[in-house]
Amino acid sequence: MKRLILLSIFVLTLVTNVNAQGNFSFYQLREIVPQASNLQPAFIPQNSFSLGLPGLGGVGVTFQGDFELGDLLYKPNGFGDYTVDFDVLLAATNPTNFMNLDVTANLLHLGIRNKLGAFSLFANARVKMDFHYDDDLMEFLANGNSNRIGGAISFDETMIRLNSFHEIGIGYAKTFLNERLTVGARVKMVTGLFHASTAEGATGSIATDADDFTWTVNIQNGTVNTAGLDLLLNESDYPDNALQDYLISNDNSSMAFDIGAKFDILKTLTVEASVMDIGSITWKETMVNYNTADTTAIISGVQLRGLENSDEVLEDSVTAKFRSNETNMSFKTTLAKRTYAAISYRPSKDDRFSFTAYNNHVFGRFEPTYAVSYNRKAGQFTFGVIGSFRGRNNNTNIGFNMAANLGPFQLYLATDNMMVLNKPELRSKADIRFGINLMFGYKKWRNPERVVNLDEL
Repeated sequence: MKRLILLSIFVLTLVTNVNAQGNFSFYQLREIVPQASNLQPAFIPQNSFSLGLPGLGGVGVTFQGDFELGDLLYKPNGFGDYTVDFDVLLAATNPTNFMNLDVTANLLHLGIRNKLGAFSLFANARVKMDFHYDDDLMEFLANGNSNRIGGAISFDETMIRLNSFHEIGIGYAKTFLNERLTVGARVKMVTGLFHASTAEGATGSIATDADDFTWTVNIQNGTVNTAGLDLLLNESDYPDNALQDYLISNDNSSMAFDIGAKFDILKTLTVEASVMDIGSITWKETMVNYNTADTTAIISGVQLRGLENSDEVLEDSVTAKFRSNETNMSFKTTLAKRTYAAISYRPSKDDRFSFTAYNNHVFGRFEPTYAVSYNRKAGQFTFGVIGSFRGRNNNTNIGFNMAANLGPFQLYLATDNMMVLNKPELRSKADIRFGINLMFGYKKWRNPERVVNLDEL
């Protein structure tokens, strides 16, 4: 029961803050919300002291893919239930496609600002899943090889990587050149929890002969590396409390870094950039490698008519063509870096226009997403609108953000796509993030002209 409770708390904590790919709207809350330093370490909070706790620091849900929700869950005419129809999904599939999920649960965020700069202590639990596939995979799922007789179906572009880890670290940001330049960095200890990925360079294909319909199956570098998943799925095979101990501490630990900088070209013009998750994880505990030897196999078919156990005969006939095994070798995976670059124009101290670019560096791809935004500050309130564009599928989203400092409490809300409220089945992305922080010492760091001198009244 204790293990079940611990695992339930861990899973519930993870799903409390699912971050959008890009987080553009949340990024534009900048120095106002302390957790924005998760995206740009050079953001210096406006308060002397800030505190975010689990369940208060942020809650959100996000999905993003290269297809609309209505393409995945399809309801045929005359039927009352939704189903997954691969033919419908195939029609919506591009030559190459991504599906991403980035989950960050802020377990703790403590920020302290002084004359030297700003310090932060943070702890996050994270899950990051990236899935890349092409139309060949959808063709195979929808129609098997029936439309490729005399040709081949390739799985070379099918790649998946799942990383789950927790990070504990410290951050520091400081200004230079009369506060025109701000530089920030975060150092964090990363402990890997669960992982699954296809090996680098893994390829596979199925070619069907047009004359005798034999299959030629080719597999190269056919390895799937996992860590922690066997312990999670087969806990009874391990000693008591093994999962609990593994979640708290294990040997899959390493260091990682985040860096960022801002520079005021003019009083009204600022450029900035950040690189997050510079590092890697060496998986040394609870690893299972599923290996298939490099193989080119010809499958001629099996006579199944009249056999009671035809499915088993077919499975044995196919698997006999391949040599596979399981090993427990350590392996190393890099963290998928995230980069931001932005330029901001401030026509007044309370108005800001920004252009921001974001890229998720996974599988060696460079396909950035762009956004334009406007934010307005009115006393203790900040609000803004944002439009983002993903060139991969010509997807445009409209979002908004707001933050309010109400005494010691700060409330904030951010979303990259508020259009999902209207016909969500037509959207490929949905996200919302909101939270509450404890904030103290704001007036100490306000510009002098913003503080009212009561003696002069």
